[in-house]
Formats: sequence, structure tokens, C-alpha cells
Amino acid sequence: MGQDRKIKRDNMHLLRLLMLPAAIACMAALLVRPQPTCASFNEQMAISTQAISLGNAVTARPPGHMAIHYNPAGLSLLPEGKHLGMGLTIPVIEKTSRFTKDENFEGFLEGEYQEEDPIYAEGDTTEGTNSGGRMYVPLVDETIDFLAGPSLGASSRSPGSRWTFAIGNYAPFAVGLVHGDKDDPTRYGGKSVYWQHLVYAAPAASYEVTPSLSMGLSVGMGQTAMGAELDMRTPHDLLALSRILGDATEGMMIPPFTQLYYDEPFFGGGLSPYDKLATLQLDMRSDFSPNYNLGLLYEPWDWISLGAVYQSPIKVYLHGSYQIDYTEGWQNFVDWFGRGPLGTRRLSAMLDLPTSGVPSQSGVVTSEIEFPQRAQMGFKLQPFEFLRLMFDLKWADWSVLERDKYEFDQSIQLLRVAKFGGYAGGNSTLVIERNFEDTLDWAAGLELSVTDWLDLRLGYEWRESSVPDENYDLLMALPDLHSYGAGLGIHFANGVSIDIAGAYLVNESYEIKSGESQNLNSPDFANIVYNPYVGSDYEQETYTYMGSITTTMPFSVLGDMTRSITRFLSPLHWYGLD
Repeated sequence: MGQDRKIKRDNMHLLRLLMLPAAIACMAALLVRPQPTCASFNEQMAISTQAISLGNAVTARPPGHMAIHYNPAGLSLLPEGKHLGMGLTIPVIEKTSRFTKDENFEGFLEGEYQEEDPIYAEGDTTEGTNSGGRMYVPLVDETIDFLAGPSLGASSRSPGSRWTFAIGNYAPFAVGLVHGDKDDPTRYGGKSVYWQHLVYAAPAASYEVTPSLSMGLSVGMGQTAMGAELDMRTPHDLLALSRILGDATEGMMIPPFTQLYYDEPFFGGGLSPYDKLATLQLDMRSDFSPNYNLGLLYEPWDWISLGAVYQSPIKVYLHGSYQIDYTEGWQNFVDWFGRGPLGTRRLSAMLDLPTSGVPSQSGVVTSEIEFPQRAQMGFKLQPFEFLRLMFDLKWADWSVLERDKYEFDQSIQLLRVAKFGGYAGGNSTLVIERNFEDTLDWAAGLELSVTDWLDLRLGYEWRESSVPDENYDLLMALPDLHSYGAGLGIHFANGVSIDIAGAYLVNESYEIKSGESQNLNSPDFANIVYNPYVGSDYEQETYTYMGSITTTMPFSVLGDMTRSITRFLSPLHWYGLD
């Protein structure tokens, strides 16, 4: 028997030595990064402090209560008894959008109409940087120019039980930006935008099938909120033509044509391709958007574990309000179609053109979207007791998002005119093509147990973009990102743990050359909605800084703390009567 144990121990030492190349490869992955292409920028950014520090490479070593999201089977790793976890993550996003005049852009109407884009009033390059983040705050029912990702989890496991039960809340998808400078050129693509999904309650359970295999399930009940504000303009040949004809007919009478059919000047003087036409604001939400997560965790030996999770799609039916405020120039343009003794009114009615300019339109807007299903798998290697190495692969079905479609409760004047530029979405439906692509990301993490009470962590994550170049715009300004994380965990004798993490996400330069994106800068005649930067090259710099902290403790410790605080605040304590 002693000889058998020696052989087994020697074999184990040999296995661990053979694992060293894999360990070195994992550590190298933290240093080597792929080149940017054009992230799943809003996807599981600010959920767990541990996950942030490890680059989200946690499927085979799920992070405490937030295993509810990353791999519910990992709840079986939580200690017996009742525990509470509270976390907060603060992201700070800096996105700079730089526009450069395309010297090869000949102008509109094949060069017959040329006008300087007013965003270049001070030179051939202009830029804007966001002034803050933006998020929707439930219950208060307001948006704020600040980003925060709170998380909360509670678990219970009876002594000797194979079952672990938990509940938590967190935000698996979230992003929001605001450009507060009134002269920021980004105002035509996205003065502000937010897009978030909050799981406000996710009951979960894991079951330890064998000592080495666990299964888990969580069911999330979520709220989705989405909103945007932008100044609208449409650099297009039709508007250039209206301005040319408006200028040409200013003060000119053409009897009997003008008396019978149209007032002069034509088109009320016309509109410049670079004129602001309106300001659009959307705010929508869905208060019940369910989903579920299924997880497996397998640890055949103490030095290796394998994890996998499937996260269901989240189908969302959004309902909210919109406000469109039209400029005086647009109102004059529309009024012209209703003027004249005969021709204008009849022809406008035949063509279904608006004939009376209004200062604004508002009402109810609805939309349907789907957050993608996801699958993530990974492994953990522990060649030595003090060293853990993690690696994950992640797939997300972003191709499910083919287009944005917003249904308004009335005909929208802008859309009624846009159909003459090739727009086929209808009078009361705004359609923006997206054609997102599936993403396949990877991540690597390293955790070092320096002492019994201190863990150090490092991580790297490659976050591939789901947005193709040809559909890039400033409402979905999500480039590829490199994410670097670091953090530590402190463990106290009474069962309390404190995790601290920081992360840096970066894409130093992402470019869309003039004409490459049909939602940004394409001069194609049929791309009238929505294409505000015709004649411009676009470059974006994206930097995100995150700080995160989580505290986990037994409920008994929380009770002791509550009693101590209550006693300290009691007047009886201060008078020595307690």
C-alpha cells in the first residue's frame, strides 16, 4: 500500500510538472494582445469585483454570489450557512470622436453643390469628448449623468446538504454616454444614449451531483431601459437641390406657374444639407424581461476544474415616449407644400407629403429587441496550492440584432419626406440597419495566494466588437477593446472577505473612412436615414477606467454589526444606561 501511494504521489508531481507549459501559456496570454479590428462593450462589464480583476475568466472558478450569472453551478463552492455579498463598480468612460474633412469628397449633386460643413468652422479637423456617462435609475424613474453597477447576493446552504440556494441582482448589459457641450460635433450622431438591462431578482440553485460535479440554474427577472437624444440633419442631394431651387427662385415670379401652383421661393427657400432639422429624444423601458442561466462545474482532481454556462436570450418589448422638436427652417420647408392656390395642395396630397409645419411631435413609441444568447466555457489549472490559472472562451449571438425598429403612434413628418430619398421604412416607423455579428472572445486570469488572508489577481480580456464597419454609428459606438484587470482579496478570521479591483479598457484608435458606414458617412443616395457625417473621416479613441469593491460576510456577522451600530447610536449608550 505504501508503494502504491508513493507511485500515485510521483505521478501527481509529474502531472503538475507537465502542466507548467500550460501555465506559462496562460501567463503569456495576459501579456500578448490581438490587434484591434473593429466590443461587446456593454456586455458583463460591471458585475463582479473578482471577475473584473480576472478579465472575466471565471467560468471554472465562479466569483462568489455572482456565480448566479457566470456559472450557477459554482454556488456549490460557497461555504455552508447564510452569507451576504454587496458590491459596487464605478466605470468612467472617455470616448473622443474625431472628424476630419475628406479632401476627395466632391460635394452634393455630383459636385454641382458645395458647402462647407459648419462643424469644420475652425479647421479641417474637429472632435468631441463625452462629458459623462448616462444611466436610468429605477424607482426614481430618472436618468443621471453617472454610471454605477451595484450588485447584491445572498446564499444559504444547510450543513451537509448538496443544495445551495441564492438570490442576487446585477446588470449584465449596460452602457451610457452624454455629450454636454452644445458645440460637440457628436450631437448629430448621439448627444446622449443609454442602453441597459438590470436583473433586479435572480433566484438560483446549485446541486452537487457528486463531490466533483455540480449543476446550477438561475432565473432572472429583469428591467430593460433604453434612450437617446440627438440633433438631426440629413446631408443629402435632395436637400442640396431644394436649396439650389430655393435660392434661384427667391423673388422671382414665373406667371402663370407660380400663381397657379407654387409660392416662391421654391421649398420655402430650401434647406442646406448641413442644416439642423430637428431634435429627437426617445425614452423606453420594459419592466419585465426574463432570462435564465444554466451551468456545469466539474473538478475531477484538485488541480483542474472545467466550467460551462449557457445564458438564454432576453427578448424585450419596449414602450415609452418620444419628442421631436422641429427647427423653424424645417417648418418653413413643410409649409411650402401646403401653399399655393392649386398645385401644391393637390400634388402634396397625392404624394402624401406633410403640408403644415408643426413645432413638435410627441407621443408613444414601441420597439422590440433581443439581447443575445451566450455560451462561455473555461478551465482552471492549479499546478501549485498557491497558484491558479484560468482561461475562458465566450460566444455571443449578436447576429440576432439585425435592425433597430421604432414604431411611432403617428406619421412623422421627417419620415414622410425621407421616402423621396429612398427610405422604405414607412411614415411611422424608424428603421436603422444594424446587422450585428456574432462575437468570440477570450480571457485569461491569474490568482496568487500570497498568504492565508491575501490573494492577488491579474486578468486580460479581448472584447471583440459585434458592430460591423458598414453599420457603425455613434448610437452604437462599440469598438473592440482590450481589458486589463488587477485586484486583491482580503479574508478575515470571522468569515468576512473584501475584494478590490481595478480595470482599464482601451482602444486607442478605431477608424471609419469617409463612405464606409451607411449609418455614419456614406454619400449613397438611398441612405437618407440616418447618415449625418457625409464627407467626413471618423476616428474614435475609447478609454474606460473601473473601480470595484465587494464585501462578503456571514449573516451572523452582519447581525453583530447591526446590533453594535444600533447600540452606539442609542441615547442610552451615551448616558451609560445600556
